[in-house]
Amino acid sequence: MKIRLDKNICIKIIFILLILFSVGINIAFSQTVFMPVSEISPGMKGIGKTVFHGTQIETFQVDIIDIVKGEGGISHFILVNLSGDKIKESGGISEGMSGSPVYIDDRLIGAVSYAWEMSEHNFCLVTPIQEMLEIFNLPYNNSHTISQEYKINNSLWFTGEKTNKIKVKNSMKNNSFPELTGREDFIFYPVVSPIIINGIKGRTLERLSSSLKKYNLIPVQGIGFNENNDIGFQEVGEKPSNKLEAGSAIGIQLTRGDINITSIATVTYREGNKILALGHPFLKKGEVSFLLSAVYIYHSLPNMVMPFKLGAPLNLVGKIVQDREAGILAILNSYPRVIPLKIQVTDVISGLSYQMGVQMINDYDLLEPLVSNITVQAIDNALDRVGAGTAQIDIEIKGKKEGQKLFRKNMYYSSDDIAIQTITEIPEIIDLITNNYFEIVDLTAINIDIKIDNKKKISRIEEVVLEDSSIKPGDHLKAKIKIRPFQGELIEKMLTIQIPSDTSPGEALLIVNGGGDLEHQQEESINSRKKNYKSLEETFKDISDRPRGNQIIGEVIIYSSGLPSEENISDNDRRKKEEEDLIISKIETDRVIEGYLEIPFIILES
Repeated sequence: MKIRLDKNICIKIIFILLILFSVGINIAFSQTVFMPVSEISPGMKGIGKTVFHGTQIETFQVDIIDIVKGEGGISHFILVNLSGDKIKESGGISEGMSGSPVYIDDRLIGAVSYAWEMSEHNFCLVTPIQEMLEIFNLPYNNSHTISQEYKINNSLWFTGEKTNKIKVKNSMKNNSFPELTGREDFIFYPVVSPIIINGIKGRTLERLSSSLKKYNLIPVQGIGFNENNDIGFQEVGEKPSNKLEAGSAIGIQLTRGDINITSIATVTYREGNKILALGHPFLKKGEVSFLLSAVYIYHSLPNMVMPFKLGAPLNLVGKIVQDREAGILAILNSYPRVIPLKIQVTDVISGLSYQMGVQMINDYDLLEPLVSNITVQAIDNALDRVGAGTAQIDIEIKGKKEGQKLFRKNMYYSSDDIAIQTITEIPEIIDLITNNYFEIVDLTAINIDIKIDNKKKISRIEEVVLEDSSIKPGDHLKAKIKIRPFQGELIEKMLTIQIPSDTSPGEALLIVNGGGDLEHQQEESINSRKKNYKSLEETFKDISDRPRGNQIIGEVIIYSSGLPSEENISDNDRRKKEEEDLIISKIETDRVIEGYLEIPFIILES
């Protein structure tokens, strides 16, 4: 007897069999490679992997104490005790061990993530691997998968969470280890490495440290600065002698090049060209593009709070693309979005130039403190001193789109710290670009050229004399301006401003001031924040054209007789009217100009 099968039924049967086969493979793989929290119980023993020195991966012992039920982003943690000769030699768990994989019976259970800062630094929390695996979905699917719920009769549970700590309640007085006896709760902190900084030192390191505090980043002075000098800026990929695997040391870099700012972490799991690490957030910025490098570990340094790994970045190996509650996801052999920063500082007296090249992560929250402090360090390196001087600075900032280009020149003098004075405008310029209302500026280059003279190149406005104090509309107002260079002879400049032909007769005022006057600079900065720009192009033009420190600025204010009485004018209306009636002329000089004078004059009937 022949049996005829419907074609559609056959297709459905095959499809179901394929699904079952696929699920079976996944289950078998999962059971072989990973161990879920539901299979973990107190008393189990395992091993962990990390790098204690160089790039060699070594093991340590792990004892499971209990399961900590969580809330929010991570459903459970695993409380463990770490031991072994290497852990003891290091003084316990070291910052930089975040991400160190933990195995039971050769099955990955998760990553070392949070450590208890008391006792001998041997207790920590492990973030379960199933929590971390969810990050794999994020580059392609922005919604989290639902975590599996596990029924656990545990004596410890998670009671509160902030970005930098976890509090665990010991309700049943878990006494598995002497350190736990009688304690009601424990505070655990991320085992995140301090930010190791190479190339920035002294006062600049202190300034940068202050800026990074709000991100819970603690900088320390690094060593081994030249580890990556043989690696080209555009090269990315692993070295055959140092392939990344679970337990390898990696670096999350904020900058790379002549300045290296690195946080050390450990690889938890690798799948093809993707790696998971940390087991906790770095900055918790979601989708990111951070530099990822291999790292050489010098030593684990003892510390009153917690030991930390000291190392230096090696070759760039990829980019970090996700920064989430359960850890970070990185893609190997892929170049991140970076902002190149090039700085040249020339000492005018010696003629020597100092150049610095840095790749910075494309993160606008960190951009200003990085640019400002790296520039100060470049000046300090070039001058090898802190003190007085006169500086000329040219700032060029480029965006990816056509027309996104800004060029700003200025000149400064400082009697005590020319390096700090030189960066005066950088924070405001970066803020106006990154927070403009009109369009995203994908920065492709920041170039800064600085020339510094130790001479006191300043002049003061001493006198302003009008050729004629009564002029007609359409005529040129001419003023002789006498400026005195520091310890020099008087110099005379001629300022000419044409009065518009449609100007109404009445009183007017000529204001002459130096662009280097500190009060004038502050007023210009305040006024720029109040301006209602109509486009990004207008924003760039205003920044480029605003008065400079080496200019003599002549401003004519015309008092219109058609204005309402003073008491009836709001401050906003008065400011708008003054801007409309303001006529400006500038004279370029080779020194910083200080001083302020006002000269009234009359506009006659035409």
